[in-house]
Amino acid sequence: MEESPTHTESFNYACRKVYGVETDIYSFPRHGMTDTGILYGLLERAGLDDAKISVHINDALKIMLEYVKNNIKPEDYKLLNGVNTALKEFYDLGYTLGLLTGNIQGVAELRAEKAGISKYFSTGGYGSDSMIRSELVSYALKRLGIKIDLMNVYLIGDTPLDIKAARDAGARAIAVATGIYKIDELKNADLSLNSLEEKIK
Repeated sequence: MEESPTHTESFNYACRKVYGVETDIYSFPRHGMTDTGILYGLLERAGLDDAKISVHINDALKIMLEYVKNNIKPEDYKLLNGVNTALKEFYDLGYTLGLLTGNIQGVAELRAEKAGISKYFSTGGYGSDSMIRSELVSYALKRLGIKIDLMNVYLIGDTPLDIKAARDAGARAIAVATGIYKIDELKNADLSLNSLEEKIK
């Protein structure tokens, strides 16, 4: 999905509401990070230490979810070109699909439901599970409840951090240049594509 404007703004809102500090999510280099990691980064930049952040982090995540639920609009769950077709193709071929995202679980599930793609996913790993993106793989596999050789697990993402997460988890990486990074910046993946439309042609 494209970046959600409402979800993005929810970071500033939660930091103000829970911690009483003003933050600027738009100037923060966040692409490929988990929501929890972004919150820590924003709040540390605002002068808070880890102890002050951690004591209220769950409250901040709840406030973010409430904000998105109350303000979600079609721009917040717009699919990138080729996503729906690719998901249907993989699903019809019998692949087990999981939603691995830096978004917290509630926000990720809400956006997927609104976009009409929830039905394709059997499991997920979310930004509310861990700050470390590679660890989301193990959370998704635990939720699935079956053993899968990690060399048969493919992470599809659009940032160098997605590629790193796949490598750190022992999985394979497919990079799609649909975000802010060009395909030349994603060459470390096992497969690099300009878009998912390229894959399904």
